[in-house]
Amino acid sequence: MARWPFRDRKSVYAHLYHSGCGHFHIFGHSAIEKDQQLSIRSFPVFFLTLLLVGLGLLFFGHSWFLESQGLDPYGNQLVKSYLLNVAMASMVFFAIYFYRNKYRDLLGFFFLGGSLIKFVLFFIFLYPGYNQDGILERMEFLAFFVPYLFSLFLETYFLVKLLNTV
Repeated sequence: MARWPFRDRKSVYAHLYHSGCGHFHIFGHSAIEKDQQLSIRSFPVFFLTLLLVGLGLLFFGHSWFLESQGLDPYGNQLVKSYLLNVAMASMVFFAIYFYRNKYRDLLGFFFLGGSLIKFVLFFIFLYPGYNQDGILERMEFLAFFVPYLFSLFLETYFLVKLLNTV
């Protein structure tokens, strides 16, 4: 009689028992249903929304900070850097998203390859402008690294979510 919840295959306890206790939901059955309702098809829209809104707000905050410090708010190729990061983060995410079923075991390598391509594009498009005087200043470095770091965290978060649903 003590094991009666495990006999009912549709109960919360059966879900936890048969899945190897991979999920622990504090709020019970409704939380499990909510997780199951999360559609993988909504990932691209949600990712692009967060990426564009997040990098847009970060761009305006970054340019405001530069202006408040008495620097050129759009100097150091700031616009080019943010656009490059938006384009590359989108391309990496969609490559992972479209090949999630076919190359399930290689998605981490797609992510690492995308990061490598980002740095290659940085050295092709942005670094020559930064290195004209022979010194890479802190503000020049931050003009690329701030949007890169934000998009990297966002890509990592969505890659983990995507791998957990595959």
